[in-house]
Amino acid sequence: MDITSPLFFACVGLFVLAHWKLPERWRLPWLLLGSMAFLATWSWQFILALLVITAVNYGLGIGIAKRREPRLLWAGILFNVAVLLFFKYNRFYAPALTAFLARLGIETSSGAIGLLMPVGLSFLTVQFIAYLVDVFYGRTPPEKDIVAFALYAYYFPKLLSGPIERAGDFFGRLRNPVPLSGERLTRGLALILVGLARKALLADSLTALLPADLFERPALYPGPSLAVWLLAYAFALYNDFAGYTSIVRGVSGLLGIDLNLNFRVPYFSRTFTEFWTRWHISLSNWLRDYIFFPTSRFLLKRFPRRSHPIHIFLPPLLTMLVSGLWHGLSWNMLLWGGLHGLYLIVERIISLARGRRAPGELPRALQVLSALAVFVCVALAWLPFRMEIGTAGAYLQGLFSPANWPLADYKVYLARFAAAYRYSPETWLPWILPLLQTAAFGLPALVLDWIQYRDEFAFLKWKPWLQGLALALLALAFLLLSCSVSLIRTFTIS
Repeated sequence: MDITSPLFFACVGLFVLAHWKLPERWRLPWLLLGSMAFLATWSWQFILALLVITAVNYGLGIGIAKRREPRLLWAGILFNVAVLLFFKYNRFYAPALTAFLARLGIETSSGAIGLLMPVGLSFLTVQFIAYLVDVFYGRTPPEKDIVAFALYAYYFPKLLSGPIERAGDFFGRLRNPVPLSGERLTRGLALILVGLARKALLADSLTALLPADLFERPALYPGPSLAVWLLAYAFALYNDFAGYTSIVRGVSGLLGIDLNLNFRVPYFSRTFTEFWTRWHISLSNWLRDYIFFPTSRFLLKRFPRRSHPIHIFLPPLLTMLVSGLWHGLSWNMLLWGGLHGLYLIVERIISLARGRRAPGELPRALQVLSALAVFVCVALAWLPFRMEIGTAGAYLQGLFSPANWPLADYKVYLARFAAAYRYSPETWLPWILPLLQTAAFGLPALVLDWIQYRDEFAFLKWKPWLQGLALALLALAFLLLSCSVSLIRTFTIS
């Protein structure tokens, strides 16, 4: 079920009303039932798969707490990683496995090895690994209530794309929900509206601007168009993820359970380290606590000097490679993770050479330039995130090749613009229209970021007439959007 659909919000409204009408002892089972029903809208087979995975981790948590046996902890970690490899990444190894079995004389029908991936399995895997590690080190007690533990896995607001919740925090909020009040209702609805604006209005509109074959055949397009559409994709990707998180945080807040903030204006980041404290925050914190810090501690035992090159290179590179593999077992995802690892390494080398300074301590002009540099590097790294390495290379070649930028010669540009202005817009419209279309949705996204950067709920402090005007404009925008996405595609110049 699409979380931006009217059906979803109608079901959520009825579900929330029933939730607060039920006796307190029935609310957790009700949440679990609703979460499983939501999961069933994707596939009932996923429920069976997740039941087994959840039951195994439930038993492992209790067993680890009793025995404190490292081998049992490693068995749990390997089990969860194996499940992820088995379900999510079978497309990577299935062709090679099919060929290997054929050489052994074992024939497999087409697609026989392909397996459906349980919804949210990537997020579930890192949550369970964190839970087992925290239980082993005594940071959180093992959860013995099977309903509460199942909700840790199934809770529908965070099921599809996070945020990734720590067990100790989540179980505490689950057992001590905040009663629904007028203020809480207003804050929850505000988060939902902001999420809808980001996801359905900004992200979907920016995505509609992109030519259908842009990420398959970028060589067909000129450099200026490739630059503008990369900008559009970067903002579409961010607003899609951030919009989803805002919606589910609002829905969960109506149920009395707060979920963690997952995005905090990442494109305003002035360093790459700051970017990873603002982008997909729950995953970044998981990578920091369970990959970066353990790797650093392990290396310090063997190389006590923190300035040793291995401390500079290995922890950030390994952390970001794991992040890439978590997103997908493919060479392009490894390249994406490796690029971000390289960014962090270069940043660490510079900070060691010049001394560490907080981003806020830099002169304002340097902060702006740093933010622009970080954004450009992050946007370029989205290319292998979105497409295969060869296609990403073709995109980069088209983006930076002088021959692909006819406007680089200002005399040619001026002559062309003068001729176009005098005679026909057909010669300049292909250059200007994509930029205007991207700005029409990108600039409101930046304004929304700037408002929320200062206060996530700044809208609720506005005067009533201004709130009413904002809601009316938002409703009008959604009405126009319902009629205009096809028009956007029609008038996008390919």
